[in-house]
Amino acid sequence: MAKPPKGAIVLFNGKDASMWHQAGSNDEAKWDIVDGSLVVKPGAGDIATKREFGDYKLHVEFWLPLLADKTSQERANSGVYNQGRYEIQVLDSYKNPTYKAGGCGSIYGQKDPDADAIKPPEQWNTYDITFRAPRFDKDGKETEFPQITVYHNGIKIHDKVEIKVESTATGKTGVQPATGPIDLQDHGAQIRYRNIWIVPLNLP
Repeated sequence: MAKPPKGAIVLFNGKDASMWHQAGSNDEAKWDIVDGSLVVKPGAGDIATKREFGDYKLHVEFWLPLLADKTSQERANSGVYNQGRYEIQVLDSYKNPTYKAGGCGSIYGQKDPDADAIKPPEQWNTYDITFRAPRFDKDGKETEFPQITVYHNGIKIHDKVEIKVESTATGKTGVQPATGPIDLQDHGAQIRYRNIWIVPLNLP
């Protein structure tokens, strides 16, 4: 596991989910903690960080169960939502084709990854995401789109890609904010997450 650098905020330390709540409410996170991992509890709903962030570097590690009887989007599906809006897809797409901009590492619905870095199921994957929040003028009008760079298992799969929609599918909608939470998706599969940390940035 990658050690959090100086200045990082640890969002999940393997012991408790105190930094998270149920998305859209103030209820405590209902996901399970098993062997140092935060595990999706199917049917419980998404969880989101209690804190909100603007520009940042986010590190997430995830483990995908083998659902050999499933195909396409039904095979170990989840997602990491930046500012609760912009999803980097989590999916067991190893030898499992799916639709355009829907595989693991996709900016969901917008762009496939530049490289296929997915590991076989039941192994740990990592995302390192650098997110630059949208910019606004003094009247609150958006002047620059949010921008995202993603490394999947150390391989760059998106390089300063602009996200030109107010949200990807199932993300928060409405007026885009300067800050927002990190959201992890419950899509019905027991995905495991661990070693989640974030470094707030002030990008130019």
